[in-house]
Amino acid sequence: MDETTNTYQRSVVNTLFTYHKNTKLVSVDFLSYVNNVTIGQTFISILLKYDVSITSFYFFLSDSATYMKKYYKDILHSLMTQLIHIPYYAYILNLIG
Repeated sequence: MDETTNTYQRSVVNTLFTYHKNTKLVSVDFLSYVNNVTIGQTFISILLKYDVSITSFYFFLSDSATYMKKYYKDILHSLMTQLIHIPYYAYILNLIG
């Protein structure tokens, strides 16, 4: 799950699922406001749309944005205790560079 800004300065959240070495873009969502709650609502609605069990996931990959970490820590980990959050560090390197 990753949030970025498009050329019109709108927040875009891209969600990908990976299963048996196959990765698919499953959702592109435009959000008016981005925080841990809106990210959570987006993620849960995707799970419901595709009828995916919350026990099916083992890893949650996201950037290192504060709201992503807060969503995992405060909400997602409570629902999916088997889940491990793996932030990718390209985001951090971009901030430093």
